[in-house]
Amino acid sequence: MLYSPLLSILRIFPVIFWVIFCLPLHMISSSLFKNDFLFYNILFKGLVYLFGIKVKVSGKIEKKNVLFVSNHISYLDIFILGSLTKAIFVAKSEIKSWPIINKIAAIGKTIFVNRSRVLTIKDQVKILSNALKKGRNLILFPEGTSSDGLKVLPFKSSLFGLGDLYSKKKIKIQPISITYSKLDGVPVERKFRPFFAWFGNMDLVTHAWQFLGLGLSEVKVHYHKSVLLNSFKNRKEASRYCFNVISEQVGKNFKNLECQEKIKLYEFKLL
Repeated sequence: MLYSPLLSILRIFPVIFWVIFCLPLHMISSSLFKNDFLFYNILFKGLVYLFGIKVKVSGKIEKKNVLFVSNHISYLDIFILGSLTKAIFVAKSEIKSWPIINKIAAIGKTIFVNRSRVLTIKDQVKILSNALKKGRNLILFPEGTSSDGLKVLPFKSSLFGLGDLYSKKKIKIQPISITYSKLDGVPVERKFRPFFAWFGNMDLVTHAWQFLGLGLSEVKVHYHKSVLLNSFKNRKEASRYCFNVISEQVGKNFKNLECQEKIKLYEFKLL
């Protein structure tokens, strides 16, 4: 689990080259062939590989008319979900100021939301509803911020207020649970969470640079069973359901990691 500046240097140049290579191709694909996700997914798959992340996926991923709802731990979540899912991200407006990621987000037609202004939220919710009505898939991080990943923060239900979409039969909502579980095959202890999680006042560039200098990491992504949006009475009920499902899965994942850690410690003592 030692950080290697040399590894950061060896990884950063392929990352920069990959982004420069894919973004123009994505723009061409989007404008000429009306395919917004071909090179966008390829871009993220490459970034996941270059950042040394092994993704273990479980559950069935829905394809059409889906509002994906996920817990949020790091900017790495964007790479991972972007590599797996053809969907538009709904992100906080602060991302517009993040270097490199803001360019990727803009090209991916990310919907930026300013959660601090009620009128803006109402306008943005209308945009979300229209996108779903047109058959677009969306990815929502309802915690409103990232965390250390040890637990799921309370969901902000405002963006679940999709109005008349609750009466539509074809719109689905699918919760996603993300857990960063291992580093170099070793279960991640609490003290190593900041290597994965990007939260609070952490500097983005510094965190990314340090992460590039780590070994191979593993993340578990579980796609829960989808539920029709019209099975919920209102936004608060939909928000509560997603929070409970995701929180339960994240809790189970960490209990399993604790058991693995105890087993490894016991085996070490027997040596």
